[in-house]
Parts: sequence; C-alpha cells; structure tokens
Amino acid sequence: MTASLVTLGAVGPGTTTRTLICIPHAGGSVVAFRGWVRAAAAAGLAVRAVHWADAAGANGRRPSIESRADALAAELRDLPEPWVLLGHSLGALIAAETARRIEEQVSGSAPERVVLCAAAPPGYPRGFPPGVLTASDTGMTQYVRRLGGTPEEILSDPEFGPQLLTRLRNDLDLIERYEPAFPRPLSSPVSVYGGASDGSVPVEVLDGWRAFAPQSRVRVFPGNHFFLHDSPADVCREVAADCARTGQDRLGR
Repeated sequence: MTASLVTLGAVGPGTTTRTLICIPHAGGSVVAFRGWVRAAAAAGLAVRAVHWADAAGANGRRPSIESRADALAAELRDLPEPWVLLGHSLGALIAAETARRIEEQVSGSAPERVVLCAAAPPGYPRGFPPGVLTASDTGMTQYVRRLGGTPEEILSDPEFGPQLLTRLRNDLDLIERYEPAFPRPLSSPVSVYGGASDGSVPVEVLDGWRAFAPQSRVRVFPGNHFFLHDSPADVCREVAADCARTGQDRLGR
C-alpha cells in the first residue's frame, strides 16, 4: 500500500500560501479535484490530490482505511508546511485516521488544519444502504445515480463505467470493515463541512465529530453529498478563513 501526491494545475511561485492535500470519496480519484485549481489558487491554496496504490502486502491482507492512513502519514511526514488535509466522505475518515497517526509521531510535518467533508463520525451508521456491496452492476449504477456527483457519460461508458463500479465496491468495503479506535481526541484543529440536503450524511450527525475533535468548527453548505465539488470556491474560501483562525483552536487555549 502506497500513497502519492499528485499536483494539480501549474501554480506560479509566491501565488499560494499553503498546500491543500485532498483525499477523494469512495470510487473517486485525483480527477475529482481537477476542477479546484483556479478556485483554490484564488484562496491562496495549491491543490495536491492523493493517489492510492492498493496492492496487497506480502501478508496478503486487503487494503483498509487504517493501511491507507499509515501510507499517507508516511508520505506527508516531510511535506513543507503549511498544509491542510481535506477528505471527502471515505476520504474524511482516512484524513482523521491520518491526523491521529501524525499526532503520534515524535517529529515531522503536521497539518495546519484537518477538513472533514460529507462524513458521519466513526461509530455512526454507514451512509450506504444494506446490500449495495453485493448488488449487480445495474443496482450499483442506480445507487450511484441516486447519490449524484458522477457524470452520466462516465457511468454509461463501456470502459470507465465498470472501472468506476469496481473501485466503488472496493472503497465501500473499506468502510464496511472499518473499526475505528481513537484513544484520545485529535489535537489538530478540525473543520467539519456538510451538505444541507445530503441524504447519506444528515447535518444532525456532524456535531458527533466533536467527540473526536472537541473544538471542531461545523459548517453546512447548500447541496448534497457532493456539495464541495458543486461550489469549490466557497469551500476553499472557508478553508482559508478557518486557517486564519487556527491559532485559536489548539486544544488547551
């Protein structure tokens, strides 16, 4: 299992003040954040998205949220600061686990802020219906259509459609097998963003993240589970504003 960072867009020197590390949703890839470059740059952010190589290890174990977090924490260890870690849905769970691992390190780079988007806190019911993991391709396609956020031309493409469904099944399996263990609250400043009409993650559950990050900032945006991709400029501006407040959010202050 390895994690690598893919730089999106060409950003000139001195035009951004921090790096935004983006972890995609279940079934997603670095392409999900390709449209963020201009909006992020306007907010002083340079976008780097996470790409996974999920080959089974020598012990034959399947990838997991925990193994992805291990790989990403190692990749971020020497990243020049300041940087922000943002995860969407499954990516938010990985972001939280990555932050926990980074906090346990004796030394190394650390995020200025962790941004968790469209994700229920660990321990809450999963956001996808029972049986979706064993659904036929037709049933899985219907689920993706109901969820929104995936262009129809990709779903119906004879090459990319099946690839997407395979990736989505594998990623949802990570959530199904996830057994969170947070021995202590996160000390990293945390922002929790949700969509007002997200049927998978109701806004009422977002405050539950405060059990894992007591001083989380919770913000609800218009839109569904993919609100952040509908309005990346609004999200990037909020990330930059939250970073400006980061010093006030450290635990113990």
